[in-house]
Amino acid sequence: MKALKRAWTKWQCKPFERFREIDGWLTDNEALALYQTARALPSKSKIVEIGSWKGKSTFCLASGLQDGVIVAIDPFDAAGEAGSKEIYDGKKGDRPLLEQFKENLNLNGLLEKIDIRKGYSADFAGSISDIDFLFIDGDHSQQGCEYDYRTFGPSVKKGGYLAFHDYDPKRMELGPTFVIETIVKKEANWVFQRKADSLMLFRKAV
Repeated sequence: MKALKRAWTKWQCKPFERFREIDGWLTDNEALALYQTARALPSKSKIVEIGSWKGKSTFCLASGLQDGVIVAIDPFDAAGEAGSKEIYDGKKGDRPLLEQFKENLNLNGLLEKIDIRKGYSADFAGSISDIDFLFIDGDHSQQGCEYDYRTFGPSVKKGGYLAFHDYDPKRMELGPTFVIETIVKKEANWVFQRKADSLMLFRKAV
């Protein structure tokens, strides 16, 4: 805990504390975990983020990534599964989401690291390989989350990382919880790394 507090204090001294100003659903601990994981990646790494919204998590990943690209997949239309769609509609704002996303990432060259893929994850199935870090935060239904994991998970390199957002062990109906508990934890090639609030991080065995 002390090490986490020291890391967070050090992180606050950097310009990417701006992530707090970006609309989205990410705690300080989750933001730090994303930043630290991206920071630890080797040169020319590829991060795939499924679900970007206005760029809050993308901002943390881009701030940490020293050399490489972030493939940000999102329809940027406030679409969502039942229960989330209503929330998105209420928070999307008057300007196009993609315009807001670009504005939030247009700092210190962060936007130059982003390969924006406007569409749903299924639109890019089979087109992305050699992933160093896969962050799944899109469709939170069981079916949608499992699809994202089974479609993109196999493309994560050995030694690469996999993270899910919105894990809640008391809510098996949530896609992230369902996939982690019934699939990921039962597969020997994924090694649990850490839990940061609702963010669960795994690493693919070498």
